[in-house]
Amino acid sequence: MKYNGPWSYHNAGSWPTLLWQLTVACIKMKRPQIAEKAIEIAEERISRDKWPEYYDTKGARFIGKQARLFQTWSIAGYLVAKLLVSNPSAANMLVNDEDQELVNAFSCALSASHRGKRKRKGSKRFII
Repeated sequence: MKYNGPWSYHNAGSWPTLLWQLTVACIKMKRPQIAEKAIEIAEERISRDKWPEYYDTKGARFIGKQARLFQTWSIAGYLVAKLLVSNPSAANMLVNDEDQELVNAFSCALSASHRGKRKRKGSKRFII
């Protein structure tokens, strides 16, 4: 098995447990039809595939190479997503308003960080 392959596991694999979070985001952004389509797609396969932990490939065509089956978190993600689509107001308990002071503090900290952006001119590293 190729370790850290593209579109596999943590490198953009598709995790059914995240379906409820996608649904909350869609409701928050007033785009519930996106969540409804994602749930529809999941319903076509997830039960038949025995509730896998994750799918591989960009289009989530294959059950993950090391995916465990009958995963409670996959089932729960689907069930919560279904509940949220049928009752969008329930998403309000899962959405927090952003704290602008905190957002600004993080924004300033990130913009002040130059890690990985600068190269040292004139200095060369030699490993002996």
